[in-house]
Amino acid sequence: MPITNYSVLAGKPTAGKVVTGSSSHYQITMQAPGGPFTVAVNIQSVDGSEVLYDIVEDFTPPDLAALTALPMGMTALKSEPGGLALDFVRSTVNGSPMITKEQMTLLPQAKTKPQGSAEEQMTQRARTKALENAVVTLLNMTVADKDGVIYAFGSSYADSGKVDGIHDIHMNQGNPVSGKGGGFGGDNGVWQDGALFINLPSKGTWTAVFIAFQTESWTTDASGNPA
Repeated sequence: MPITNYSVLAGKPTAGKVVTGSSSHYQITMQAPGGPFTVAVNIQSVDGSEVLYDIVEDFTPPDLAALTALPMGMTALKSEPGGLALDFVRSTVNGSPMITKEQMTLLPQAKTKPQGSAEEQMTQRARTKALENAVVTLLNMTVADKDGVIYAFGSSYADSGKVDGIHDIHMNQGNPVSGKGGGFGGDNGVWQDGALFINLPSKGTWTAVFIAFQTESWTTDASGNPA
């Protein structure tokens, strides 16, 4: 079945930190009505597959008018075309794909014992930090802009007695239904992909952060499974 509670959270970021563990992620605290909220951005994968990412500057959201008309806070989305729902395979902006796999950079999975020469190991560590550093930079710029807003697309959740939030901020289709990565085949669906859109009114800019996993196929059927 697809991910649950597909939503977009619009809010003002106030802080961020790295949370390590089985799935290292960058945790952003956002203020908005009904909050504060926690936004969990994957910087490593749980199953050992490698992360793909792209940061698109001078970005135009697929439906800019509808996005900026949203109230601050959490808004549930219908997983269907013609609305605000995102689909890495199917969404377009001005007739062109919103994002392609070819645009994305491979982020090597951190290893306990890095392989290769000292130079290769240094390159691996630098690339592993690249996504984290980019998210931190964007966060700081949004905090500094008094009207800066982050729109986080993904799966909303509520922890009893804790802060509500949103996660699955990455591609949510094309997962193998068996074998490596097969543990996430149940999350497959169309028009339910996650991303971050950052608006900085003081600079008049939009920036998008797209994340996927190397095990995910970009050729999917109507159910989001590898075609």
